[in-house]
Amino acid sequence: MENIRLKRFTAVVLASFFAVFLLVVPFLTIFIVGTATAPQYAQTYYGELSKMYERLQETENKKIVVIGNSNVAFGVDSALFERLLGQAGLDFTVCNMGLYGALGTKMMMEIADAYIGEGDIVIFTPEIDSQSLSLYFSAEEAWMALDSDLSMFGEFSAQTKGNLVGSFASYASKKYRLWQSGLPAQPSGVYAQASFDEHCDLKNFGRPFNMLADSVDMNNPISLDVSLYREEFIAYVNEFFKEIHKRGASMYYSFPPMNRAAVTENSLAGISEFYDFVCDRFDFPVISDIEDYIMDKEWFFDSNYHLNDSGMAVRTVQLVNDLKNQLGNTTKTEYVLPQKPVKPQEDIEGEGDNSCAEYFTYQQNGNYYAVTGLTPEGAQKKHLIVPYQVNGLYVKSFSASVFSGNEIVESITIQGNIRSVSDNSFKGCTNLKKIVLKHTEPSQITVGYGLLNGTSSAIYVSESSVSAFKNNYFWGHYAENIYGTESFG
Repeated sequence: MENIRLKRFTAVVLASFFAVFLLVVPFLTIFIVGTATAPQYAQTYYGELSKMYERLQETENKKIVVIGNSNVAFGVDSALFERLLGQAGLDFTVCNMGLYGALGTKMMMEIADAYIGEGDIVIFTPEIDSQSLSLYFSAEEAWMALDSDLSMFGEFSAQTKGNLVGSFASYASKKYRLWQSGLPAQPSGVYAQASFDEHCDLKNFGRPFNMLADSVDMNNPISLDVSLYREEFIAYVNEFFKEIHKRGASMYYSFPPMNRAAVTENSLAGISEFYDFVCDRFDFPVISDIEDYIMDKEWFFDSNYHLNDSGMAVRTVQLVNDLKNQLGNTTKTEYVLPQKPVKPQEDIEGEGDNSCAEYFTYQQNGNYYAVTGLTPEGAQKKHLIVPYQVNGLYVKSFSASVFSGNEIVESITIQGNIRSVSDNSFKGCTNLKKIVLKHTEPSQITVGYGLLNGTSSAIYVSESSVSAFKNNYFWGHYAENIYGTESFG
């Protein structure tokens, strides 16, 4: 009897051990893959976060830490900032802590927190959108940014760490696939770690003029709506200020640069009320006049918040003057501002596929056509290609209503002549399975965050462009829906 009991006990112990082993091994494997394999996102835009962190850690001088989102990366010239302050007898090292809206404003604040001390200044300049003005952050994209230096994980709050842990398996899986392929995540255009200089400013990639179609991103209008500021966000920021103030640091609010052409008319009419709200709700001074940061479209690059090279200089000088005024420094800022960049004529060249031209309706706008709808016959087609030319003139755009609500179409091909796609363009396309882009670089076609609203379609690009699209600042939002195809000629 004792032998039987012993055997049963041994069997239970072994079974329990085996069950625990089966549970632990997968998690252990995921952990090893995620932490021990070489960084796979270091070359991408995300890879710059580790450099920003390193600069913040190693700076022994008094610091000006500019915290925000991508408007900081595209819009603050740290070297120029330091030089102009130096002319005024102010000795600071400027640290850029703005990279990508999806990483969240709170995340940038948490990384910077421990390195802000006596005599330091924080300039807080979040973008005016619901994502930046909340406690939101994308844990999976955060892991991509942490990939080059996982020690940054230790800087986060318990809540943030918990959210990150929940997304670790997905990140580790993607990282392993990249490592196994032998090809790390590839950057595209300006959105690369190599585009940043030694000051962590985006200055190693030329941004000569506005690249946007019609010089404005209409998918993302700017609304100066006070309801965008979440109460928990305001409370968090004020608590952050309270803590660094105890250490002898100062904090000031400034506004991000905003493309005037994107700011809604109602917002411009209510600008005073918006400014008063910001001044009233935050416990630290607002040092900037919001109207100085609503800038003409010529100063921007590829979004309504991203400045070109000249715009970066203009915004930096304005920020220097705002800070000097706040500090009571009356010295003159010696700097010759650049002229507004002239945007070259947007010409479409080459030849394309016009086999479906008869299935669309058009409106002529100068020397180009815009697609306005489908003919009755076109509305019955399962496969459609937006034409390249009609009657000897290039097709430049198609309206969001052309395909919206079409329950028959299964594939839509968009050629290189189309430079922008509006949000909700495929809403209600219940049978749409393929959106095929003939563009080789994501910078060749702008997109908002509502491209796939109302459709479950996949997006196909050439095999050689998959990584670039998936890791692009804008197209990366659709990374899970992007696939490669070898069918391009």
